[in-house]
Amino acid sequence: MTRVPQCSLPSLVLAASLLILTAPAFSLRAQAPATALCTKAFVEVTPTAPACGFSLTEAGKLLKDKRRLADPLAAGYEEGTRGRRAIAARKVVLFPPSPSGRFRILQACDGLGSDALCWSVFAADGKRHILKKAYAGHYGPLHWQSWSADETHAVLASRSEGASWLHVVDMTSGKSRSFPDETAQVNWTIEPETLRWTGARSFVVTAKTCAECPREQQEIRF
Repeated sequence: MTRVPQCSLPSLVLAASLLILTAPAFSLRAQAPATALCTKAFVEVTPTAPACGFSLTEAGKLLKDKRRLADPLAAGYEEGTRGRRAIAARKVVLFPPSPSGRFRILQACDGLGSDALCWSVFAADGKRHILKKAYAGHYGPLHWQSWSADETHAVLASRSEGASWLHVVDMTSGKSRSFPDETAQVNWTIEPETLRWTGARSFVVTAKTCAECPREQQEIRF
C-alpha cells in the first residue's frame, strides 16, 4: 500500500504565515496599474464599470467617492411636450487629471457604442467637489489636453470637416475660449502636440492658417 505523506502542523502554520505575509504585496502590485491608469489614461466609466472613484448609475447619476456630482449628468438635451429634457449620460470619459490631481475634464456620452454622441464636456474640481459645464467643440474634444502651470486652465482640441480649434477651459468656472474664434471664417490646421506654454495665460502652437499657408508657430494669449 502506498502511503500518502502527511503535512505536519508546523509546516501548515508556516505555509499559512507566508501566505498572509505575501498577500499585501500582491495587493499593492494590483493597485499600482490601476493608479497609473487613473492618472495617465483616458478611462471610461459606465453603470457596470466604475473607475478611479467615479461611478454612474443607470439613471445617469454621477458620483465621486460616493458623493453626488450630478443627477443626472446631461449628455445632451431634447425638446418634449413638457419642455427641454436632459438626456442622462450612459458613459463618461475621464480625462487624465491635472498634475496635482485636483482638476479633471469629463466627457459625457449618450450611449455605450461607437456611434454614441459625446458632445458634452465638464470641468471637475475635486477640492470643491463641483462640476461645471464647459465647451470644447460642437462634437466634443479629441483625447488630448495640456495644463497650464498653475492648473487653472486646460487646453483641449477639436476637429470638424478639416478644420481645427483649441479650446482654453477655465477649470474654476467652466468658461472657455476658442482659438481661432469659431465665428471667424477661417480654417486652421492645428498640431496640438506641438503646444508649449510661454506664460500663465499664453502658449505657442504650430498651425497652418489656410490650406496654402506654411506651417508656423502661432502665439495664443487669453
